[in-house]
Amino acid sequence: MKDKNSTDNDMADNKTVKGKTLISVNHLSKAFGDHVVLRDISTTIAEGEVVAIIGPSGCGKSTFLRSLNLLERPTSGTILFEGTDITSPEIDINKMRERIGMVFQQFNLFPNMTIRKNIMLAPVTLGKMSKQEASETADRLLERVGLADKAEAWPDSLSGGQRQRVAIARALAMNPDVMLFDEPTSALDPEMVGEVLQIMRDLARDGMTMVVVTHEMSFARDVATRVLFFNGGVIEEEGRPEEIFGNPRSERLKTFIK
Repeated sequence: MKDKNSTDNDMADNKTVKGKTLISVNHLSKAFGDHVVLRDISTTIAEGEVVAIIGPSGCGKSTFLRSLNLLERPTSGTILFEGTDITSPEIDINKMRERIGMVFQQFNLFPNMTIRKNIMLAPVTLGKMSKQEASETADRLLERVGLADKAEAWPDSLSGGQRQRVAIARALAMNPDVMLFDEPTSALDPEMVGEVLQIMRDLARDGMTMVVVTHEMSFARDVATRVLFFNGGVIEEEGRPEEIFGNPRSERLKTFIK
């Protein structure tokens, strides 16, 4: 097993690796009535990137993330996923979402299903796997997130950190091209945060493309390849972690990271 320094060095090395563009956001805006939440945002997310989204509460971070798989439909602008405009009314968005994993603040596990069946549900229901294949996949993923002994447990018997790790395994069961995380540790007790962040660190080291809305500045600084600082519905500043945290330009970002 690698020690922490080795792991951090590996992730630092991987920060220079970027592949093809997976997501291209073009002039994205979102308003709820007269309240404008996102204003003319354009950015891209490349294969293998870990993009951390930070900023004060109410700045549009989660709305932006939820727009990437159309859980929030933009008021204007386009979002291309692997070259396909998912904002087009002709697109089967549910089909596209099969390739975009999502992990929420709350775990959203089905309380009347065992952990294994929670993970099996989507691949079987959508015809991606047989029940046998899905069961084997669930066991493999539970091993990966350190919960191999919890396959037949019920969600209510698990801690918050364990349930969030199950939620990550459930998203991974669909073998997505990108994983979206909406403040995945915000609902956890402080002692449970580390176990979830470690799984996310492992995913980053393995090359998973990730977009993470987070208040965990250590994760953004140590694991992300790029950081987006949202403020007032716009990307006020973006760059590599060492630039954002080491040499912030805007006064609002300087105040925020302090």
